Amino acid sequence: MIKRNKTLQIIVILFLSVLGVVFYQYNRTDPIISLSVSTDGRYVISAHASRKSDLYFPKGQLTLWDIEKKEKKILADHANAYSASFIPDSHEFMWQDDKKVVHIQNVDGQELEKFNHFWVAGHLMSADKSFYLSTNEYGELYKGYGEKLIPIYTDAISILPLTLSMTKDYFLLSGNAGLPENKPVAETDLTANPINPSESKKRSYDGVTLWDRHTLKPVARLWGNVGKTTGLISPDGKWVITGGENWGNYMWEIDNITTNRKKLSLNYDNIPDKFKNKQISTISVIAIAFVTDTEFVMLRQSSDKDGFGDELAALYTVGDPWIKAYVEIGNNPSISTNYYQRNLSVSSSPKAHILVTGQATGGGINVYKYHPDKMELEKIWVAD
Repeated sequence: MIKRNKTLQIIVILFLSVLGVVFYQYNRTDPIISLSVSTDGRYVISAHASRKSDLYFPKGQLTLWDIEKKEKKILADHANAYSASFIPDSHEFMWQDDKKVVHIQNVDGQELEKFNHFWVAGHLMSADKSFYLSTNEYGELYKGYGEKLIPIYTDAISILPLTLSMTKDYFLLSGNAGLPENKPVAETDLTANPINPSESKKRSYDGVTLWDRHTLKPVARLWGNVGKTTGLISPDGKWVITGGENWGNYMWEIDNITTNRKKLSLNYDNIPDKFKNKQISTISVIAIAFVTDTEFVMLRQSSDKDGFGDELAALYTVGDPWIKAYVEIGNNPSISTNYYQRNLSVSSSPKAHILVTGQATGGGINVYKYHPDKMELEKIWVAD
């Protein structure tokens, strides 16, 4: 009888072990390639793919994270890893499946709309859903979809990664920037036709270009960055911020775009005593995130290993090129800016002061709360 009971116990233990492995494998997610935070800071949608995935067509899981309840739910296993995007001022988000169908659904699981499209390397939708902006892997820009698809820029031949940003009056496409020697602060006398049906592309507005959302025409081509570049329009709609591979981190005032470009300082001499033993480097910026309407952090290339790489990030405010403060991001787990193609793996809600990053070594997220009164970043949730 005793021997039989022991055998039964072993069988139960083995069963539970197998069940645990199956549960873990089902809930395990690959590294995050794109993520987006809802405007109220409550939810995060993320799309994942392994580093071995095709650079231009990565596919993997789609995951919904509830920051308030600290819950995670895998919604799909066949998502375009560049396609996770919340629609502003809502709990609705977009994603694209491996059949190139774009889905719009809400956090309750209800699908609101879907449409066929090209494979996106990034897309955004306005809060009222009247303006859908998307780019493909070449950096070509389009408005709308289906029969209402309008080409905006087809003279592109960019190299990933790409970054899209949009306000009520403008949108910004940032990608692989060319050499800026003998170039002005910004070019506004733009005569090249952005629509080029020829196979011979001139890359007339590659790099960093600001576009008019109403006319769909280029407003200014911004010079200073070289190589892989990321950029955002500030939430107040007044500034363009860029960073990238050549350590050229800049901000342009949109209303004075040809005269007011500021290069962001890298002077780390004023680090507070409490952070003296914390690491911060001057290597390339991979992502930019606003934590209020006017304050932002520059997140540099992180380590592939936990416990290594930057522990601090520099905090700036629009209009001022000098570092305003230092905030602690930590490196255990290391954040997801460990290579350029993960520039979309960082997102924020300036309204709620929430910053979210993926993780370099796994498929989880790091969630931070920014405290404007103290200019401090508090890590409030680490999830895998």
